[in-house]
Amino acid sequence: GYKDGNGEGSVMGNNDHDSAHFPQDHGGDGRFDELKNSLYEADATMDVANTTLPSPTAFKFVAAAKKIRVLNALRNPSVGLILTSAQYDEITPTGVIARLVVMKRPALANSLCSYLNLERSVHAFARASRAAAFVASVDKKAMTDSQVTDMAIRMLTEDSSSSSSSSTSSKTKGGANSKNNSNKSALMDSASNRGAYATVALSAHRAGRPGVASDLLRFETSVIDKVPAVIAIGMYPEAAKVAATAMDTDLIFLTLMEFEKSCLASTPDPSKAKMKFVSTVVSKFPREASELLKLYYASMKDVKNLNHFLFVAQNFTDAGNIIAKRAVERNGREERVASIKEASRIFGLGKECAFQKQCTDDYLELLSEQDRLRSTYESDLVAPESSSVTLTLESILAYASVVPRQMHKLFNEADKLAKRFRVPEKRLWHIKVNAFGKSSQWTNLRVLADSRAKSPIGFKPFAMAVIKGRQPVSDIMRYVERVVEPEDRYYLFCEAKLWLRAVEEAVALRDGSRIIHVRSICGNPDVEATCDGVLNKMFG
Repeated sequence: GYKDGNGEGSVMGNNDHDSAHFPQDHGGDGRFDELKNSLYEADATMDVANTTLPSPTAFKFVAAAKKIRVLNALRNPSVGLILTSAQYDEITPTGVIARLVVMKRPALANSLCSYLNLERSVHAFARASRAAAFVASVDKKAMTDSQVTDMAIRMLTEDSSSSSSSSTSSKTKGGANSKNNSNKSALMDSASNRGAYATVALSAHRAGRPGVASDLLRFETSVIDKVPAVIAIGMYPEAAKVAATAMDTDLIFLTLMEFEKSCLASTPDPSKAKMKFVSTVVSKFPREASELLKLYYASMKDVKNLNHFLFVAQNFTDAGNIIAKRAVERNGREERVASIKEASRIFGLGKECAFQKQCTDDYLELLSEQDRLRSTYESDLVAPESSSVTLTLESILAYASVVPRQMHKLFNEADKLAKRFRVPEKRLWHIKVNAFGKSSQWTNLRVLADSRAKSPIGFKPFAMAVIKGRQPVSDIMRYVERVVEPEDRYYLFCEAKLWLRAVEEAVALRDGSRIIHVRSICGNPDVEATCDGVLNKMFG
């Protein structure tokens, strides 16, 4: 029969597969077994209406006899676990099973589980210990990996299968009920064996049978047990795939950290270990593991690890973006410019980064132009440091109010800069109007409006500029009268608080709601009376 962990036969199992049948008591004639079986059979098939339950004395007798047989088996010289009845009760049967496993008596532990009908989880633990001891002790020449795997699977399932079938046969005779009960038992057995295959697989790996370990792990359904087992075997990419399939971020991260430790332990050169770790993660690990590692590196202040990872993955877009972002956040100008140049170089490594490289190069050129302007005009006001072309153009145009003698030169600088950075015509006109309005260059604003070139933005922005600048009504009307759309004129008159003119535009539009709007915000009794009169004429 099956040999126990210490090489001796199981005390309570004598058949070929070390089943749960006990030998006869010393000096016994088998009448105890007959009585026990008759009591169990009566309990299983009795009709409550016509059959009398066994007496409490019979139950006590059976329990006492079972305890004596267990204690006798434990104190057998080949086991050596001597316990009194009180000690047995204090330890409990589950504790006895745990001690037997530690004493390398898994076969006896498995037999006791069947005999005492212990919980499924305890029985699964004993079966797994027995199968692990078998895999670790069997000679490689005696059995092939396939044979060892089959035997281990049989040990993990045979007792649960037999108990399931026996419990099913003792149910009611209805076929449908019997089938349902069998399916339920099979599901319970599968759940009770969670983690058992991983335990036996680890034992097979330590015994030098990697093929058996791989085969057994295919049957493991518990991800929490399977991933550490696969990690312990050294199959890190497979462990990451299992964790990713289960969408367990903690197990994915555990796999990454254990693999990194393995790489560092495999070579004394940290750089080679790091290269091996990153390249393997990029090429063999699932995408979820790569993304998690990238997020982990991105959380560090030092970007060296992240850059190395992205370079190995040839993700030049993210690598350049990270350098550029860190550059913008830095205070030192020299360091910022150097980092931006490095980002531009990284963007140039990938064909898909052409747009990012162009933007980075434009930003570098903008910084250079700002430096030149500040140096030429010896003032920081002409071009404050900024990443915006629009703000730079506005500052150049606004600085003309500070140095009127250099006005035309500054306007030429603004036109050249707008042409260099391909600023659209409409945008440039809006920039000029805003700059002239904010710097109170009303003459230049009038010159721009009266230029030969037709305004591509209309005259509404001009009117808004003088309204915000609180210029005289005559200046406001100069631009409002050139606005084509009546709705825009109405809006501008309301902004300028020219209420009567706004009412006139509303009347021309035949829009009573606009008149009501003027009446509600004007705060002038005369205007309110005018609005009332107009409304009466329009709507009677």
